[in-house]
Amino acid sequence: MDTADLIEKYNTYRNNTLNLQASENVLSPHARAALSSDMASRYSLNIGEYNAYGGTGYYDSILDLLEKNTKKLFGSKYSESRPLSGHIAAEISLLSVLGHNRNVMAVSEEDGGYPGYSREHLDRVLGYRLHDAPYKNFDLDYDALEAKIRETGTGILILGQSMFIKPYNMKIINEIKERTGIKVLYDASHVMGLLAGKAFQPDALKYSDIVYGSTHKTFFGPQGGIIITNEEDIAGNINENTIFNTMDNVNLSRVASLSIAVEEMIKYGEQYAKKVVENTKNLSTYLREAGFNLLPGTEESKTHQLLLDEQFLRKKGFDNHSFSVELENNRIIIDRFGRIGTQEITRWGINSMDVVADALSGISNKLNKTEEINTLITEKKLRFW
Repeated sequence: MDTADLIEKYNTYRNNTLNLQASENVLSPHARAALSSDMASRYSLNIGEYNAYGGTGYYDSILDLLEKNTKKLFGSKYSESRPLSGHIAAEISLLSVLGHNRNVMAVSEEDGGYPGYSREHLDRVLGYRLHDAPYKNFDLDYDALEAKIRETGTGILILGQSMFIKPYNMKIINEIKERTGIKVLYDASHVMGLLAGKAFQPDALKYSDIVYGSTHKTFFGPQGGIIITNEEDIAGNINENTIFNTMDNVNLSRVASLSIAVEEMIKYGEQYAKKVVENTKNLSTYLREAGFNLLPGTEESKTHQLLLDEQFLRKKGFDNHSFSVELENNRIIIDRFGRIGTQEITRWGINSMDVVADALSGISNKLNKTEEINTLITEKKLRFW
C-alpha cells in the first residue's frame, strides 16, 4: 500500500463519518480545487509595491481581491490574509503591538484558554510575561479585571479561548481600556466564521485594536489565519511583521482557496452562522432531554461549541478521551478534550439535532446506534457554496 492508496482510504473513511470536532470544517469543491492548482508549487514574495518573483500576476490579483473582500466581509479598514495559521496570526499581532511593556494577560489554559500563549511557547519566543486573566462562570471576572491589569502592569489583554461559549462584555472591556491604556487583541480563532456571519460578538472589532484567528474552524477556508484592524499604525506594523519576521513564502494555493472561502462567506455567512448557533442550542436541549449532561454552566452556549461533563461520563464508564475513542469507533469524531462542535455538520446540511443527540446519548449508554448514524451520514450534502 502506497501513500496514494492511504489517501484514498482516508477520504472514503472521512466521507462516512460525522465530524463534530470543534476546530475543523469542510472545504467546498472550489476551495479544495484551488489547493491543488498550479499555485501549490509556486513562490511569491511581495516586497512593497512589487513581487520579487515573476509569473505571479494572476496570484497578485487574487491576493488583492482577497484583501478587498476580507475588509468587506468584516467591515474593517485593513486586513492581512497571508498568515499560514491562526497561531502565526497571533504571533504577528503580538509583535505588532508589543512595546517596552512586556506584560500580557490572557485566559489561562486551565480556564479553557489557548495554551500557545504560555507554557514556554509564544511568551518565550516573543519575550513577554503572561498573566492569567481573572475568570469565573466561563467568562472574565470583570469586577477583578481592572485591578489585576493595574497590579501586573499589563499592557496587552488577549481575548478569546479554545473552549469558547460566551461573548465578552466588550463595553466594559473598552471602559477599562480607556482608563488603563491597554491594547486589546481578540483571538477569534474558534469564532471567526460566526463573527463574519454576524451571529456572535458583533462588537469585537469595534472595541479591539486587532481581531485575528484561524480560517478553518467556523470559517469556510483552508488552514491559515486572518488579521483585521481599523488602526492605520498597527496595520503598518502587521504588514512589516508578516514577511521575513514570521514567514517567507505564504503558500499561494492556500491564499487562492481562502479567497474562494471569503467569497462564499460574503454570500452565505449570515445564513450559515445563524444556523450553527441554532443547531448548538437545539443539540444542547435534546442532549439534556435525553439525560446526557453537559458541563454545568455551559448548556446555554452562544457559539458552535458544547462542553462535555467528564464527571457525568465517568458514571458511564468513560472519560473525555475514552468517550471520544468510543464515538470514533461508531464513526462520530470529536476531540479528546471534551468539546463538541456543530459547525461542520451544519455545513453538511445536517440539522436533525434530535437524532445527533440520540446517537451521542445512546453511545454513552453503550447502545448500538448504527442505524441512526447511517441515516445522518446519508443526509450529508454540502451547503453554503
